[in-house]
Amino acid sequence: ISIVEDKQEDYNPNSREFFIDYEHDKNSEIVYPESDGKPMADSTTQFNWITTIQGGLDSMFKKKTDVFVAGNLLWYPEEGKTSICIAPDIMVAFGRPKGNRTSYKQWVEADIAPQVVFEIFSKSNTADEMLEKLKFCQKYGVLEFYVYNPETNLFYAWTRKTITEGFVSVIFVQNFVSNLLGIRFELYAKTIKIYSPDNQEFLTYVEQSYKYEAAEIARKKAIKKMKKAIENAEEEMAEKEIALEMVQEEKVEKEKALEIAKEEKAEKEKALEIAKEEKAEKEKALEIAEEEKAEKEKALAEIERLKILLQNKFS
Repeated sequence: ISIVEDKQEDYNPNSREFFIDYEHDKNSEIVYPESDGKPMADSTTQFNWITTIQGGLDSMFKKKTDVFVAGNLLWYPEEGKTSICIAPDIMVAFGRPKGNRTSYKQWVEADIAPQVVFEIFSKSNTADEMLEKLKFCQKYGVLEFYVYNPETNLFYAWTRKTITEGFVSVIFVQNFVSNLLGIRFELYAKTIKIYSPDNQEFLTYVEQSYKYEAAEIARKKAIKKMKKAIENAEEEMAEKEIALEMVQEEKVEKEKALEIAKEEKAEKEKALEIAKEEKAEKEKALEIAEEEKAEKEKALAEIERLKILLQNKFS
């Protein structure tokens, strides 16, 4: 095998065309099978769990270009040893680029083993088979190994911090969180639920479709409600504008009436001033008349006094 560095194009998470190619020696006599000859799943239940977990993890790491998530892909840990391999139901390899692969050849992948493996137990699986897979994963560098049996609703986990340590069986507790993935497991009476670090539940495609439809219905209802609220607000605004126009008209009429009242007041004040002037002139004329009367009375009194003097002189 000619080992070369892997080539990675610019990653676009929205592109279905993105893939990664590994150069190899076409003349090599060693052939690494791309299938172990076994079916991906023995039932729709097992298939749904495999695709749900694989899809949930792939979606969770969609913006991480160095996290590779795969399902039912043959993993060859040692170069040249085609008989040493397993096909985990789901595996996650941190530090490896995304892209299409026909198998996961560890020596081509910078000798990085998948750090996380999931197995979904089916009726054809045996405890011995799972034990052998557990031993395989422990030997070749897996740090977290999970097994879920949807028929019995039993969940098992084995973890370790480094590849030099042995696996430690985890006594499952509610809300158990994976150290590497950050996902949370919640066990219920008949099933298990998995949540991403941002609390998004892993769902099947059908469940996602129902969720999307419900969200779309809620969105349309919200839009309809918002439109109704906008219409109501526009009606209230129109009513307020009409009321404001009426208030402005009343204000104009009041201002006009006030101007008329001011004019009438000015005219009354002017008439009052004229009346005061006329009164003052009349009072002045009355004073003059009284003065003239007093002079006349004084003159008459003088005449009477002269008359009396004359009568006394000639009597």
